[in-house]
Amino acid sequence: MSFIELCKERYDKCKSILCIGLDPVIEKIPFKDKTNIEKTISDFFYSIIDNFHEYAIAVKPNIAFYEQYGIEGYKSLQNIINRAKKFNIPVILDAKRGDIGNTSKAYAKSIFEELNVDAVTLSPYLGEDSLIPFFEYKDKGFFILTRTSNIGSSDIQLLELKNNKLLYQEVADKIINWNKKYSTGIGSVVGATHIEELKKLILLFKYNDFIPVLIPGVGSQGGSFKEVVDALNSINYPMHKVFINSSSKINYAYLNHPEKDYLEAALIEIKKMLI
Repeated sequence: MSFIELCKERYDKCKSILCIGLDPVIEKIPFKDKTNIEKTISDFFYSIIDNFHEYAIAVKPNIAFYEQYGIEGYKSLQNIINRAKKFNIPVILDAKRGDIGNTSKAYAKSIFEELNVDAVTLSPYLGEDSLIPFFEYKDKGFFILTRTSNIGSSDIQLLELKNNKLLYQEVADKIINWNKKYSTGIGSVVGATHIEELKKLILLFKYNDFIPVLIPGVGSQGGSFKEVVDALNSINYPMHKVFINSSSKINYAYLNHPEKDYLEAALIEIKKMLI
């Protein structure tokens, strides 16, 4: 089953476009005993997945948050991916890979064969040949950085090119071409924090087979879930191709709801992001 087919099946079951980010910060995990890092991280996200899987079209662990804890962190990442798959939840690995051919080939093998995830985030800035080793896994999903949610993204992504396009617009055009050339699982990362640019991009994507869109920046970064959903609904975007991500706002919601335990608090934030 292809990534898009998997997500369509998942959406038909959960009717949600919420992608729950699973990003461990040991200091914020509300367990008393944190001496066993692998167990602490695994148990924390097991509880998130077990309790809230019905609300999520996908989950998105960011590999850096696991790598910072060494081998124990990596083992916990494998555990969490396996847990999500028990519930048939698509797993998007946020890794932002992209390098020269042989290096990308090794990255792709580790991501799709060793970790066995369903999709990955990629950087386009080394060009097409840096991405082909990933695209060869034709049934997987690929989200390519286009207009990212961070403030500093404007430093590069808004540069004007000789053809009068901005750099992120040129990247979007490349993604459309790659989607047609290699795989319908090739999509775009567009931040909710740049709502006007997001509207322009999804309109462009509408006329190019509605490519998949991963939308970070809702929650702690300040993006509005409602604004994004309204924009998508206004052009009848197929929701099984949309993944609105929220990580720390859900994972550590208890910090903003001190009267609740961490699961009750997480559910409060999850319910704010249901369509």
